[in-house]
Amino acid sequence: MKMNLTRNFLDQKFSINKKIILEKSSTHHLLKVLRKKEGDKIILFDGKGNSCLGVITSASRSKLELEIIDVFERTLRSGVDINLGQSLIKTDPLHFIIQKATELGIVSFCPLITDRSVVKFKMTKNRSKKWSLIARGACEQCGENWLPVIEDPMKLDKWAGITRSKLKIVLYPKADNKISDLDYKDSVSLAIGPEGDFTKYEVDSLTEKGFIPVTIGKRILRAETAAISAISSVRFSAKEF
Repeated sequence: MKMNLTRNFLDQKFSINKKIILEKSSTHHLLKVLRKKEGDKIILFDGKGNSCLGVITSASRSKLELEIIDVFERTLRSGVDINLGQSLIKTDPLHFIIQKATELGIVSFCPLITDRSVVKFKMTKNRSKKWSLIARGACEQCGENWLPVIEDPMKLDKWAGITRSKLKIVLYPKADNKISDLDYKDSVSLAIGPEGDFTKYEVDSLTEKGFIPVTIGKRILRAETAAISAISSVRFSAKEF
């Protein structure tokens, strides 16, 4: 039943009989786009594994009120924890990666500033909000109750030094190891380069920090295709598909 109902993100604690008034953006989408009305049921989730069932008790042009009628057991993260470091690329492909990587259950996402990053980037509150909204929408669509942590952009060397996964891999077309050759358990940090790939110096630097260079095949892939293919390969190799 839960998967057939509309899902909506809400950063609040859930308890039975609690009354909730949704924010304007959610109200507009539910009432004007999805045509929800009084008596309709909605799944609410907080992005931290918690979810509940709410019923619309009041709906007007600018206000939607729900009452929580059931609180579900907290869901735990399943499978390998994947921390994605993605070199900065153009806006639309980057948004695509955030969306699809969230659907594939990544734990964290960090845009990386690399030698071959072609995008002149300035972090703003609006940009950060946009990334969060993309991740929320992906969770609402796919049924995932955990939002990934979305970091501000940082230099590749810094990210590589602070990521704490048990296994660390970097996608590199000249690597000897295939991504499917490794044993994936617990957690993995995955570094994906820009359209021109990482430089040899960057790969050598990552290797010194414990990253294993891997390849996903002979084809030359776009950055967004490489990211989704790599995450899927990790999930498949861990026997999660």
